[in-house]
Amino acid sequence: MALMGSGFMLSLDNTILSTAIPRITSDFNSLNDIGWYGASYLVTQMSLLPTCGRIYTFYDVKWSYIVLMLIFELGSIICAVAQSSTMLIVGRAISGIGAAGLLSGAAVIVSYCVALRKRAMLLGMISAVYGVGSVSGPLIGGVITDNPKLTWRFCFWINLPFGAVGLALIWFALRNPPPAVKAGLPPKQKLRQLDMLGATVLVGSIVCLLLALQWGGIVYPWSNSKVYGCLIGSVLVLALFIAMQIKDRNSCTIPLHLFRNRTVSAASAFMMFLQLAVVVQTYYWPMYFQSVKGVSARDSGIQLLPLCISMSLTTLSAGWIISRIGYYVPFMWAGAPILAIGGGLFQIIRADSPSSNWIGYQIVSGIGYGLCGQIPILAVQVVLDKEDVPTGCVLIMFFQCLGGALATSIAQNLFTDKLMQNLRKVKGIDGAAVVAAGAADFRRLVAPESLAKVIDAYTGALKTVFLLALATAAIAFVVGLAIEWRRLPRDTKQSDSAVAAA
Repeated sequence: MALMGSGFMLSLDNTILSTAIPRITSDFNSLNDIGWYGASYLVTQMSLLPTCGRIYTFYDVKWSYIVLMLIFELGSIICAVAQSSTMLIVGRAISGIGAAGLLSGAAVIVSYCVALRKRAMLLGMISAVYGVGSVSGPLIGGVITDNPKLTWRFCFWINLPFGAVGLALIWFALRNPPPAVKAGLPPKQKLRQLDMLGATVLVGSIVCLLLALQWGGIVYPWSNSKVYGCLIGSVLVLALFIAMQIKDRNSCTIPLHLFRNRTVSAASAFMMFLQLAVVVQTYYWPMYFQSVKGVSARDSGIQLLPLCISMSLTTLSAGWIISRIGYYVPFMWAGAPILAIGGGLFQIIRADSPSSNWIGYQIVSGIGYGLCGQIPILAVQVVLDKEDVPTGCVLIMFFQCLGGALATSIAQNLFTDKLMQNLRKVKGIDGAAVVAAGAADFRRLVAPESLAKVIDAYTGALKTVFLLALATAAIAFVVGLAIEWRRLPRDTKQSDSAVAAA
């Protein structure tokens, strides 16, 4: 319950701002900072996931989780009381640090305290709750933001009661946590092996990459020195990070030797491409509803329910079946192609498509992701030694976050470029003004006789984006073929005693 509560809080925090950001930019007059409200959170979360995963290897599992929960709550408080856009960005970055620890902590606690054969079911339950939080976030954020007594600041205050409940449950439920794998090391050696310098260098590489992907083709042309300079800088800093990892293998942030295991390498790549595919669909189905169908942000969240509900139910069902039969690889091989089919079905969508079409297409995609979304983190736990399991779980989460970050940036570039190309073919409109108005407000700028053509332009651009979802899901399937065929071991007495202790 504690881990599911924390998962709900994190997923809610990830999506609740989507409907609050317009009001925030109005209050702070900070339209140019929109990207950083999400990027500051994502960069610290993604970059520190490996380091936070190692914290659980060296320090008490229970207290580490509690401290990182408090860091997340501190960031939420700073955001809630922020008096400037910069203060809000700093608060989001601090929350990202805590979120990295909570995500990695959930996987570590499950791997330490739950028998391997039972983990599929529990991970499925946590993933399902995470999905519920993700879909309810925009709805809750819209209701809160539109309430003059609450305002957008309550989107951050709401994290405090969830965090308090999570802390209480962890405190009382995890009464006898398992000892950290390397708890006996001297304090100085523990700090050195956390590799904070390596984590800092990794942050620099990811910041450069995200800046290039956010700017390229939108703020600046790809040929601009600021864009390719960031790309070159990202590669060079990443090379420095890899060199540091090779030089100091005992205290590296990401033990590169883990990638020698084909399952770890394949599962990491599978997770990145799979997440890229599903994030594209999660972000751009609402874009279809708002821009093409003309519904409100709240209603677009409601119309996204088929995707989220089918995803959650399938994740639960797949976890239960895997825990019973022990085989998990077939679910990867089935799920990725089904997700690709869901992306491909969007190619036959039209502005006047009936609800039965877009509901059915979303359900196909939800089933596809639900079948295989939890498998990579389960696969690495099967093939790795116990002391490497926390780091292996964090690696999968890192590539999951990376896939999400790449999805939003690449898809936005594809969408904007294709939309501008389509709008240039429509006579009598200002394409740049239509794009600047956004998906919800462009109808006010377009004459009635041109509206149908502009809507078709949006539909065509969305089809291009969904081709990205199709392609990346197909790549995930190919990569998944490299994962070793293994079966979950049957419960042992040792595993059962660990569950009883927890």
